[in-house]
Amino acid sequence: MLSALVALEFDFLRTPPAATYAILAIAVGLGLVTSLINVKMMDLKAYRKMMLDSARVQHQMMEAAKTGNQRAIDKAQKKQQEVMGQQSKMSMDRLKISLFFMIPFLLIWQLLGSFFGNIIIAYFPFDMPFIPRELSVANWYLLCSFASSVLVSRVLGLTFEIDPEERSIKDE
Repeated sequence: MLSALVALEFDFLRTPPAATYAILAIAVGLGLVTSLINVKMMDLKAYRKMMLDSARVQHQMMEAAKTGNQRAIDKAQKKQQEVMGQQSKMSMDRLKISLFFMIPFLLIWQLLGSFFGNIIIAYFPFDMPFIPRELSVANWYLLCSFASSVLVSRVLGLTFEIDPEERSIKDE
């Protein structure tokens, strides 16, 4: 009885444009929550340092390959292996955080699927490969999630640009 009453109160969300905005808000909200938890759980300074080290090693490898200096190539390869070990550890830490969210996301996905069904809630304005013109909840959520996660990650500092000057700085 109560669930039927609640369903009636939110029935307006089943049709565009309310459904379109609701899914967008859900995708942005979930992306924001997971990114904020990533920020709290990760050492962002260490992550940025590791990414800079990786870019520097790649730059050193390219420079060494251009000159053909075998000693420089060997040195860069050794550093590259060290950085890859750091990247592997950090990737495992991020994977653990992702696995923690898997069950809540699956439950949310089930709720969205049962509430919206397979109705069309958005229309893509032009033809694109791999993107249908009529977007169901699943299509629209994925599109919103990918787009908003890039923006949220940038704002929270989880992704960043590496300047060419930073990349080419020699190790002390």
